[in-house]
Amino acid sequence: MENQNPWLSIWTSPRATIARIVAENPNRSLWLLASIYGFCSLMNLYQSMALGAMLNTLGILVLAVVLAPLWGWISFTVWSFFVSFVGKWFKGQATFSAVRASYAWSCVPIVLNIPLWLLMVFIFGHQLFLNFDNSEMLSNGQILFLFAILGIKVILAVWSFVIYLNALAEVQKFSILRSFVNIVVAGIIFLVLFFALWSLLAYAFGGVATSTYLILKPF
Repeated sequence: MENQNPWLSIWTSPRATIARIVAENPNRSLWLLASIYGFCSLMNLYQSMALGAMLNTLGILVLAVVLAPLWGWISFTVWSFFVSFVGKWFKGQATFSAVRASYAWSCVPIVLNIPLWLLMVFIFGHQLFLNFDNSEMLSNGQILFLFAILGIKVILAVWSFVIYLNALAEVQKFSILRSFVNIVVAGIIFLVLFFALWSLLAYAFGGVATSTYLILKPF
């Protein structure tokens, strides 16, 4: 195991791989992994936002590449904070860096999403970032291709999650079940806080917008 490439061994031996990484350097390849995750995450976000209505395809790709490292690092850090915090309730033994490493390295399968995204951009072009508004123009072959891509992404996501369960269990010295509970509880707390903050911001900015409208209405 010592001579194996962690980018390969993490797929089938997540526990031994993450144990070696954490022992040597828990921040190993952190920014590269953040860039990979960040790029794929931003591409998903841009597609769901139909960003193609504002930017051309090249602009979208450049924006994703530029923001990917920081976006990925923030995502890793914020999520791992919640997992590490909740893990302490269950007597988790990992440091924050080890918890973050377990999540970062579980994202290795996501690297295969990059060529999938580039292939979709090549085939569908700008329409990909317009939520296929003209979906009637898609051929049966293109629709079948999209479902195939979706299937591959689901498989990669499941594999990534299995790696994460095992890697987190290893660094926290948990069972798989306790590792799963750690993730679920952290996810619930994160979502509750996220939607609470979102509601407060929406209320605040909505109130400002309403007040501005009432002030300017007489004019």
